[in-house]
Amino acid sequence: MGHLVRTPMAGYDLHKWLGQEGPFFGYTPQPSQIYRQLTKCLEKGWVDQIIDQHRSGPDAKVYRLTEAGIAAFKDWAHSPYEPTVRPLDSDFQMRFLLTGILGPDVALKLLSTELAYRRKQQREKAYSDDIDADSTAFPIDPSWHRELVRLGRERSYLLGTTYLTWLEMTHSRLSEQLEEFPSSTSGGGAANGDGAA
Repeated sequence: MGHLVRTPMAGYDLHKWLGQEGPFFGYTPQPSQIYRQLTKCLEKGWVDQIIDQHRSGPDAKVYRLTEAGIAAFKDWAHSPYEPTVRPLDSDFQMRFLLTGILGPDVALKLLSTELAYRRKQQREKAYSDDIDADSTAFPIDPSWHRELVRLGRERSYLLGTTYLTWLEMTHSRLSEQLEEFPSSTSGGGAANGDGAA
């Protein structure tokens, strides 16, 4: 539904878009999954179909959002966001891309929640390089274990720091945009947690 906000699309076009963009977000659905979701959206009255008659080949069913679909999308966009433990989980990125179209205020609210969570996570992150040599399934060198944990800690720190830097920069840019363009296009919508992505 989030992509149908931009333009009506056929199931094939949605699959093609997800085939190109989906891997970057961790989504690689099969055509059957897309059509199953479109059918559910039809049943709920969130989309309707129009027939696009091509000069060659079969006619295509193009899906477009209804007023109910727009309302469901806005409800989802304004619903509470709960960050996941994994910093680079695709949920935030996809939600930011899809709901951000409603305006910088919506994008900033979502990003602020993610930023606060990641700051706290980075502060509280702890690693243990202790090892009880008597409890291991096979002999493990404690010195190598400490080095291995250190290497993992460095990777995690660098990834977390880079992600935090992006969140901070984006937060600043969105805040500036809200000062320049105080009237948002978000159009309201009560949060009901319907999950209408």
